[in-house]
Amino acid sequence: MVNRFFPEITREATTGRNSTATGNPKATRIVIYTTGDGSKKVTITVDQYESSNDASSAYQQAVQKSQSVPGFKPVPVPNLGQQAFAGTVTMGAETHVGLGALDDTLIVGATLAGYDATPGNTAKLVALARTEDAAAKMVLRPSGSR
Repeated sequence: MVNRFFPEITREATTGRNSTATGNPKATRIVIYTTGDGSKKVTITVDQYESSNDASSAYQQAVQKSQSVPGFKPVPVPNLGQQAFAGTVTMGAETHVGLGALDDTLIVGATLAGYDATPGNTAKLVALARTEDAAAKMVLRPSGSR
């Protein structure tokens, strides 16, 4: 699915528990995808919380943590939702573009490394995050169940 938005991404490099999740999630997942030479990466995270209040609190912590990174610059995100933020940081020669979105009890994150912070890359990152959020909700709350 990632290579639908970023065709140069060719492999899943790693997956597991999201050790960078804030608050106290009841479930987490991180998946890192890369190009063949490892020069570009796309990271997707999904963290599920017990309640929407827990998720909201963790989301606020994540926003503060991101904004405190030296060199953080906000990036406008097209219509991702009221509880979403995006930013970019360049350290050395590598630029990271990341976003986080709160959706009820879920926090979905998506980050690019090795990509420029262009409006086009940001738009593709937003589209990828929306797709991942929808997929997570389908798994966690299948149709017909509440």
